Amino acid sequence: ALNEPVARVQISGTNGSAQALIAASIIEKRSGVHVFVLTDREEAAYFLNALEALRNTDKEKRKAKDEDMFFYPAPSRSPYDPEGHHDGERVSRTEVLEALMKRPERLVLITYPDALVPLVVGKEEMQKNTLAIKRSEELPIDTLEEWLHETGFTRVEFVYEPGQFSIRGGIVDVFSYGSDKPYRIELFGDTVESVRRFDPQDQLTIEFLAEAVIVPDLQDEDTARQQNFFAQLPEDAVIWLRDLQAIGDAAKKQLKLLGEAYERLPDKDKHATPNELLATDTELIKGTLGFRKVFLRSANQESANQQSSVIVDFHQRPQPSFAKEFKVLSGDLHNKQNAGYTNL
Repeated sequence: ALNEPVARVQISGTNGSAQALIAASIIEKRSGVHVFVLTDREEAAYFLNALEALRNTDKEKRKAKDEDMFFYPAPSRSPYDPEGHHDGERVSRTEVLEALMKRPERLVLITYPDALVPLVVGKEEMQKNTLAIKRSEELPIDTLEEWLHETGFTRVEFVYEPGQFSIRGGIVDVFSYGSDKPYRIELFGDTVESVRRFDPQDQLTIEFLAEAVIVPDLQDEDTARQQNFFAQLPEDAVIWLRDLQAIGDAAKKQLKLLGEAYERLPDKDKHATPNELLATDTELIKGTLGFRKVFLRSANQESANQQSSVIVDFHQRPQPSFAKEFKVLSGDLHNKQNAGYTNL
């Protein structure tokens, strides 16, 4: 059903981690971008953990697969917070936008409605403002330092947070906003000799790379060049969600709260308005049009989704509680067998 251009599939009658199991199976069979919009941050985190456990049990293969799976959180600070550039979620959000910019063969994003409301820098704008440094290419250290200064990076003795760089001889350490660990670029003259990712705590190498993509802080760029999240997705992306209206409700709530914060600002003329920073409910719901969608419903949600053209009902029910009553367990197994189930 997902091969249809604008597929609408409903998965219902599931229980426990069954939805994650179904999703893991479909991800393996269908490449491309899969976006899972769960109810809230907690549910999204549980779903991410379930997918990580289910996608592969082989440690090496699982590590490779984890690299194409990302959590996309909501910002942890208000855009009007003077310390907003210290937002701990900014790296995670930028990392996802960078991954979308690279157009990978397979990408799995786990998120929730609140995370989708803030506008983001478009793929084209991000591409223009990032720098890819490849091993063996020519790159004068003065040119690299100039670019880092121009894009807002701060020179320090040792890097420990995004937005910093250091230079010691022919070694340049850069903490990109698109990575949770800094890069170390070693130059021999004007030639990039090696590119690696390292741990800033002990300075030890984590992995050697063919290239490093340096992403500056683009969250405070010109608001006129920002777009809603769904505009970053390729046309063949699949959106998995509980309820489309929940995305619109999150937008209304955030616009109201940010509007109140904006009115309290003593210097409103120096700040962007809430409508310049957040997508509206209409914009977000329109943004999902044209994408394939899978609606996730649990066993206790009986009514069918009217937007779905195909409904797959797994008829699962929660396991009854036996409270160590083995006679009750035995009776339940006999009832199931009489109903046509096979007891293993």
